[in-house]
Amino acid sequence: MTLVTEKFLKSRLLNSKISVFLATTFSVLIMGLLGIIAINYNALGDTLKENISFNLLINNDVQELETQQLIKSLNLVSGVKSVNFISKKESAENLKNNIGEDFLNILGKNPLKNIIEVKYYADHLTTFNSKDKITKFMLYDEIDDVLYDQDIVLLLEKNLNKIGGIFLIISAFFFFIAFILINSNIRLTIYSKRFIIKTMQLVGATKKFIQKPFLINNLVLSIFACIVGNMILVSLLIVLTHQIPEIRNFISLHQLTYLIISISLINLGISFFSTLMCVRKYLNLKTDQLYQ
Repeated sequence: MTLVTEKFLKSRLLNSKISVFLATTFSVLIMGLLGIIAINYNALGDTLKENISFNLLINNDVQELETQQLIKSLNLVSGVKSVNFISKKESAENLKNNIGEDFLNILGKNPLKNIIEVKYYADHLTTFNSKDKITKFMLYDEIDDVLYDQDIVLLLEKNLNKIGGIFLIISAFFFFIAFILINSNIRLTIYSKRFIIKTMQLVGATKKFIQKPFLINNLVLSIFACIVGNMILVSLLIVLTHQIPEIRNFISLHQLTYLIISISLINLGISFFSTLMCVRKYLNLKTDQLYQ
């Protein structure tokens, strides 16, 4: 390699540590934002599922005490999130408000039935088990019929799976970009010190001894970058929750902590293995190959 090329490379590096620091910070920030989107995506899907209800129509001859006992029984069913009683009087009032006309005056009586609205936790509700739930509901003598829109659950699961697949591809792409950014900057850093590495090897230093300072320096640098990246991420999240308070319902402190630890470990892992591979590469090269 010519002296001009060497100087050009050094001028582009200027400060290799800053390059690695910025690359890692950017990686942490991007992964964090994608992680928050993923958490909110799952939470949103669960929220939508948990708002889908089974409406149990109660026979008119069922007494109030029997209805209360049925409600208690349903509350004990595995996976049930909430059980809500809607009287036929309340249903008539809601229908009157919706159609803008008092249909009771026309009919002379209330034809509606008392309803028990049952909602399940998201992990207990799928298109496959909804029919079984309806069958079990119909075993109760107090229940006349079950109203449930299965197509909504099917459509919801279908669209969520599609969106999830697209998001997975996008996440993989950005993870690849993050890896390339960190790896390429570390390679440039170590490339500029390849002669030092080879000199240490020629004077008898072991591979572990040579690798150690590079690994420690890049790990320390990556730790600081992770701290800065996560601080920016948390700051953005605080600003966002002030603008959209509902986000607090979708991401907990526990989830955020887990996310921060996960993306930090991933980036530290990338830094560690990239440094290790790059140093080993120059340790295995012959002296004349360093100039190529």
